[in-house]
Amino acid sequence: MEFSTKTEKYLFSRDQFRLKHQDEFLRKNVETNLLLVSTNELIISLTFFTSGKNLREIDNGLYKGDLIVSFCRIHFIISDLLLGGELVDAATLIRKQIELLGRLNELSNGIDIEKLSNKTPNVKNLKTGMRKIYSTYSEIAHSASPSIMQLIGSTEVEGRTYTTLYPEFQENSYAQFQHQTLCALEFYNWCLVFYLDNFPDYEPEPDAILFNIAFNQLKKIYPDSLLAVD
Repeated sequence: MEFSTKTEKYLFSRDQFRLKHQDEFLRKNVETNLLLVSTNELIISLTFFTSGKNLREIDNGLYKGDLIVSFCRIHFIISDLLLGGELVDAATLIRKQIELLGRLNELSNGIDIEKLSNKTPNVKNLKTGMRKIYSTYSEIAHSASPSIMQLIGSTEVEGRTYTTLYPEFQENSYAQFQHQTLCALEFYNWCLVFYLDNFPDYEPEPDAILFNIAFNQLKKIYPDSLLAVD
């Protein structure tokens, strides 16, 4: 195949490697398929519920609404990055999700918005063990050490190890997928309380079904997950 520019050649090759990584990711652990589908459906269901809702009368409602939409957008970008093998970039956004959840919990705890503005959310407010790995994700986001940069990927050619320009399949993608799912399930728990407290028309059963499917699948794939509240 001929290309008119080097950029065109790069983007074509990148797409092929990303598709290869997605195939390997889903094929090597078929249990991830159901977890991926159920988690995605849960997040979009929770977000669609706020469509057209009047949030102005709720304390910090507009801010909370923006955070809900942001979480949804980022969730699907992370899914795309993980399936494509872009682990450093996915990790950076998982860190953002952890902080966003911290901010949602701060708002629910009644902390004055003026005290929160322009400050990094306190992840100690998270309800699950995700807060324990926040420092690791911050290290990845900051490119803080050579060991972290190994997540870019490498390959061995004639006894020499090279950093790959294109994504290569890594088992680390499953660990990040676990953490993305944990963020999604904590997001559900926050939304459940928020919706029940503020919207009499919210029907929790459909989302509860999706949550239970995702939760049970998570425990099946990752029996030692960080979901437990401590």
